Amino acid sequence: MGHEQDRGGAGHLLLFPFLAQGHLIPFLNLAKRLESLGHRGGTCQRRLEVTIVSTPRNVAGLRRAVPAGSCISFAELPFPQLDHGLPPDAESTDVIPLHDFPAFYFATELLRPSFEALLAELAARQGRENVCVLADIFLGWAAESARAVGVQHRVFLTSGAYASAVTFSIWLRPPAFPRPADPADEQPLHDFPDVRVRYAEFLNVIVTEDHATNPMLAYLRRMVTLNFRHSGGLVINTSEEIEPKGLHLIRKLSGLPTFAVGPLIGGRTPPDPDDGTAARRDGDESEDACIKFLDSKPAASVLYVSFGSQNTIPAAQMTELARGLEASGRPFIWAVRPPAEFDGDEEFRAEWLPAGFEARVAAAARGVVVRGWAPQVGILAHASTGAFLSHCGWNSVLESLWHGVPVVGWPLVADQVFDSRLLEEELGVGVEVASGRVFGGLGKGWEHVRDAVETVLGDSDKARDMRRKATELKRLVRAAVSVGPDGEVMGSSVLAMERLLDSAFG
Repeated sequence: MGHEQDRGGAGHLLLFPFLAQGHLIPFLNLAKRLESLGHRGGTCQRRLEVTIVSTPRNVAGLRRAVPAGSCISFAELPFPQLDHGLPPDAESTDVIPLHDFPAFYFATELLRPSFEALLAELAARQGRENVCVLADIFLGWAAESARAVGVQHRVFLTSGAYASAVTFSIWLRPPAFPRPADPADEQPLHDFPDVRVRYAEFLNVIVTEDHATNPMLAYLRRMVTLNFRHSGGLVINTSEEIEPKGLHLIRKLSGLPTFAVGPLIGGRTPPDPDDGTAARRDGDESEDACIKFLDSKPAASVLYVSFGSQNTIPAAQMTELARGLEASGRPFIWAVRPPAEFDGDEEFRAEWLPAGFEARVAAAARGVVVRGWAPQVGILAHASTGAFLSHCGWNSVLESLWHGVPVVGWPLVADQVFDSRLLEEELGVGVEVASGRVFGGLGKGWEHVRDAVETVLGDSDKARDMRRKATELKRLVRAAVSVGPDGEVMGSSVLAMERLLDSAFG
């Protein structure tokens, strides 16, 4: 192992993600990165403990994703969901209907007493100066808890810097739109006068026009305010190379030190083996079918389509998307989920796609329709994948950038609309085909899908420029998290992680 080089003594980081897959996964990837930084160049750089805190079902899933021999530990907190009328197994938004999201968010504060007891016990045993909480932005009360116990706190943003800055500004100080407003009407943000948002984007972030009395918005405002008031810094899953403008905006809005430690990339979790052998078999068959299809296609020719693990579009738009894919003539892999009008656990029905669609594209070896889980990281890493039609969730955005794949953006809610803007307007690696659940989203129909796919996968100057920029960003984001063979030459995100640990433990 070499000689230990003490950089400020022992430290214990308590990672506390929000209860959703899109948050649990980045926190797990952060824990793995922290563990890997403990040893560089054959020497132990820090005596650092990392513990992920969550509810029992989430901890069980995270444990399965930790490699053998890892020193990452876990702490379980009981979650009395029934107090908020939630089902007893509801420990993640993955199993919560959209209309129950507010109740679920409010219920997370039920974790506070047991979290504070855990925090107090650790502080007493290891010393307050040796403990730091790294909690999710949506668990702002944890910043109050850390201050009460007398330990350090940092807030982790699992979304991008630009989208976070714009979204938080809208939540805290909503711009005043005239009524009635047209979807295309624009207003500047109070905090950033040079950033303008369309009314359609505003509603997708605010959720309802009645923002003065909306309890969900009040909760989100309180969480952001508590973090800005009590935390010692913002840790963000991005890099200086990806988001210089976004990092400037979030520093200005929060007034806090920022640590851009991303991209934090890791594998996606396949179907839960605890759900039975059928789940395992379906996951294996999906992966085999996708990779076999990609192996049969030319380089950079296939479009991958996915709206993430929790998002989906209405049945009418699903039909238009299918027609557009078929009309494009480009090969594709589409991970489909039931339409937005239906329960996500329902069996997929053929009637949700155009008559004969699956049979036609399969017979022509033109497309693969995967029902449910698809091996996203493996697909994006494959040389035959040329573009990603995505909901622009931040984890998916980072995976696209990591693999140098341009994006056809179809953002649906919240920060996704501003991630899509970042890809198209700031980075030049995206083109937006539709936006939002408000005002119908797709608008122009299947022709627009066909044209957007051609814009990215075709041979125009714009398509070639997008591919060139995506390749350059791939190089930059990988360099940001790189460490040289001597352990001393480090990328910008590695240096940011070192600054974070120095700020927390000295």
